Amino acid sequence: MAFKTERLTSSNDISVVGCMISNCRGQFAVLPVHKGGMSNYKSRSGSGAYDGGDRVIGFTTGYEIDGDLLFTVGWGDGFAVRRLNNDGTMTRLYHETQFLYRDTSTTYNHLQSVAIDKVNKKGVVMTYNVEGYTTFNYSGCVNGGTTFVKDARPTHSNPDFFIGSQDTGNGYVNRVGTSYSGGLCAAGSWFYAGDHDAHHYKKVMRRNIHTNTEERLDATSSSVIKSGSAAMDRNGYRYYINYDEVNDRIFYMPFYNGSFNLVLDASTSTPELVWCDVGDAGKGDDSYEPGIFIPDPHNEPNIVCVGSGNQLLKLNITPCMTGSAPTVLKTVSFSSNWVNNLEYPINFRFGTKYHKTTGTPMDKSPGYPDHCPTVADRGWATIRGFVDFDNEQTATILRHDNVVEDTATGGRGRSYRDDYSTPMVLMSSANGTKYWIKMGYGGDGHSFTIWDEDDNPNELIGDWELIHGTFTLDNSANVDMVHVQNSQHFNIPANCTLTVYVSNNNGTSWETYDRTSDDAHVFTSTGTQLRVKFTATGRPDRSPYYVGNKGYLSVSYGSMHDAAKNSNIKFKITRKRLR
Repeated sequence: MAFKTERLTSSNDISVVGCMISNCRGQFAVLPVHKGGMSNYKSRSGSGAYDGGDRVIGFTTGYEIDGDLLFTVGWGDGFAVRRLNNDGTMTRLYHETQFLYRDTSTTYNHLQSVAIDKVNKKGVVMTYNVEGYTTFNYSGCVNGGTTFVKDARPTHSNPDFFIGSQDTGNGYVNRVGTSYSGGLCAAGSWFYAGDHDAHHYKKVMRRNIHTNTEERLDATSSSVIKSGSAAMDRNGYRYYINYDEVNDRIFYMPFYNGSFNLVLDASTSTPELVWCDVGDAGKGDDSYEPGIFIPDPHNEPNIVCVGSGNQLLKLNITPCMTGSAPTVLKTVSFSSNWVNNLEYPINFRFGTKYHKTTGTPMDKSPGYPDHCPTVADRGWATIRGFVDFDNEQTATILRHDNVVEDTATGGRGRSYRDDYSTPMVLMSSANGTKYWIKMGYGGDGHSFTIWDEDDNPNELIGDWELIHGTFTLDNSANVDMVHVQNSQHFNIPANCTLTVYVSNNNGTSWETYDRTSDDAHVFTSTGTQLRVKFTATGRPDRSPYYVGNKGYLSVSYGSMHDAAKNSNIKFKITRKRLR
């Protein structure tokens, strides 16, 4: 019997519609692509009014939005304020490279955190690797104004201390977050800040720059702990901070040596702390900076997704309100998705900045609140993906190297690529016209790429099709049987389907292949040219995919004796020559 085996790779694809094929550094993958690409955007630029503060590296903390105003900080190009115009273009109102005040005389330009008080129209800029901060007033920019005021350099005794300038003994903050996520966030008029170093022991630090009030909320004191909740039992530092606007909650999350504090009523004068001890849930304590995602903040505010070690956890934090450990609902590993135990060599990034499901600014896909995006970090996961909670997997590729993808559907072009990224965000111009904005660092970053709202660039195409071939046997022998290896290992999210088809007549007719069976498929037709087709039905927030954790997809195919093809023959004996 003639017989061959072929890998299904980008070298033998015939048609790629709605998806991409990746073959990078040991990872073979097939994934759906997003609707927004590099050919169907509304506008895009990194020069002129778009230049400056555009190297947005700070994951979720590198930008802020108030109405039609976009505030950004860049790694190496300072701070800027822009207005989103009604036609989808942008106008730069202010830019300064050396925006950050340090000590008494010097300035700095590598920034990863900005936060704004939308009530009083004030803001703060900080970074993680040098001390210092700068405050500003943008009240003159609202309602079409153009007056931006950078406040004078601080003159107090410790001018680089944002919190604790007069009383360092009870803890202080002079640099925030870590590389490259920020420990700076605003809830109403209160700015919450978490230091890069262990400068505030078991405390939640906040400051109101409008009233110049500083507070150190003691996470071990019953005066600020929610009744029934536990006290913080270990210290942490290098914070990642995220605000749930819907429920007025701050997630105050250390990278090292702790679980996290949830701040209830965060914008008020009487906040309460809830200690969420993930360590007590048996899932470790470190590495919370990968992100935050709250699928349904309106109806299930206590179902939250956070990072912990080399994994993403979906938690129910309701038990934490009464002093118990959170309930672990899902565990998505970042270190077991790939072939040959190839781990993500990055701080994996997932989730959103704004968790609300309506209005602007918003970085969820309207109508699909469960769509949890992934973005790039350190030159890995350079094309956007998504988290598949159904199968507890990350649907992402390592890099864009050796990627073949659909560039035609919807005029999308190729996928957006960057080395560090933020979630795509929807914001409104003055007349209420909405546009999607993408920012990042490296690759297609260092720019502002803008799509029309109706293009839905944050959604997946969903339905996709992939065809490989044409494969032939020596001497053009008939292809009578085929086995599609590893096709059973596709991940199929809920409400999605994947069907595999095979053809031995170059696609003239197709037969359904049972990918759940270990048996080879025997053709009912006659032909010499093999093709394999994968057809997926998906949704804008999820779709079938293959991430290579079981090896390459491949086909084994061959010709058979006539007797072997006769289904009426119940017993088949392979003849052997006796010697």
